[in-house]
Amino acid sequence: MVSDAHPTPPPGTGDRRPFTLSAFRGLRFDPATVGDLGTVISPPYDVLDADTVRDLEATNRRNIVRLILSRRFERPYLAVRARLLKWREKGYLRADDDPALYLYEYVADGTTVRGLIGLAGLRTEDERVILPHEDVMPGPVDDRTVLMRTTETNLEPILLVHEGTERLRALISDAAVDDPSAQFVALDGSVHRLWAVADPAVVDAIGVELAGTQALIADGHHRYAAYLRLQAELRDPDAPDGTSPWDSGLALLVDQRDHPLHIGPIHRSVGALTMADVSEISADRDDDFATFPDREAAFAALVPATAEQSADSVAFVVSDGRAWAVLRTKRTSPVDASVLHEVLLPAWGVAEEQIGYHHSLDQALHTTARQPGIVVAVHPPTVAQVMETAAAGVRMPRKSTSFAPKPRMGVVMRDLHDA
Repeated sequence: MVSDAHPTPPPGTGDRRPFTLSAFRGLRFDPATVGDLGTVISPPYDVLDADTVRDLEATNRRNIVRLILSRRFERPYLAVRARLLKWREKGYLRADDDPALYLYEYVADGTTVRGLIGLAGLRTEDERVILPHEDVMPGPVDDRTVLMRTTETNLEPILLVHEGTERLRALISDAAVDDPSAQFVALDGSVHRLWAVADPAVVDAIGVELAGTQALIADGHHRYAAYLRLQAELRDPDAPDGTSPWDSGLALLVDQRDHPLHIGPIHRSVGALTMADVSEISADRDDDFATFPDREAAFAALVPATAEQSADSVAFVVSDGRAWAVLRTKRTSPVDASVLHEVLLPAWGVAEEQIGYHHSLDQALHTTARQPGIVVAVHPPTVAQVMETAAAGVRMPRKSTSFAPKPRMGVVMRDLHDA
């Protein structure tokens, strides 16, 4: 459970440092030079597809995708650093004069989300202050580490969720009474508002309310791992705790009770595997593998199967883009993705490099049109399952969750030189 109470540190881990979310001089796009702010923001880098990127760049050449998107030919991101410096020189990006916490509200898909953007003090996992719930992949961690090391900038906040106190909610509501510092509509129709909370008394009061909180990493496990790696590599070892710019990372903190996010699925594609392979292995394992004439029939069959699921079994829709099936196997974990990664993929002889991760089933199926393989539709865990798993110190397989709706990148950034 994610709560405001101070958890008891595990034996041998020492005292728990408080959760901190510090004010900073936000780096923001200036509408006087870039135009409509709704044209320069973007979804997170790891959910972008080629069509979306083309649309964003065609609408505004100063869109944040030109800084955050992983382009292998640009590593070690010297071109991004040069572009970032040029944008600051030309006034496209400006740092605010005074440090602030930023109250960020967005409305997407009929859901309103409101949270605080600030610098989260980095904590080790054994302190039980900032809780990861998924494993990470070395490639993306290295990629984000290189980007942040080269640019010395946090371009994308990680997303944290917690349960705030009533006093914290009141402070946030009071801040939202004033006129926003920025208000705009993104290209996808989502509505965004931003307030700079710069009053030191209010910032201090928020800090008091947050000190005992326990936050879950909802989105940004690879970026948080990169924060920790950069801290270990670059902070001055003689600097007091919390005084190095590498001791904190940009984060958006959302109260899950006040503005609940929901969890969407992340599906898997598996290259160099056929439906015949899965059918044969399923028979050997005594898994049930039932074929269906089309996608609609397979998912229609999955609905009653899902409703009947208990501690005994779990079902997945499997397809190669032409044939469709429902595979039912013994449940070994309450999280479907864990059953897939810990039991089925090893049984199928699948290596990590064969696996792709996709936020939509259509996107996953598109991979089978380019190269042979199958797609596995994965049912997401509940928020309660994620929180309980993280509080117990257990990691789910990477890409088990997709909290939504996601914040947009480019609303507020942090240059480590803007003290």
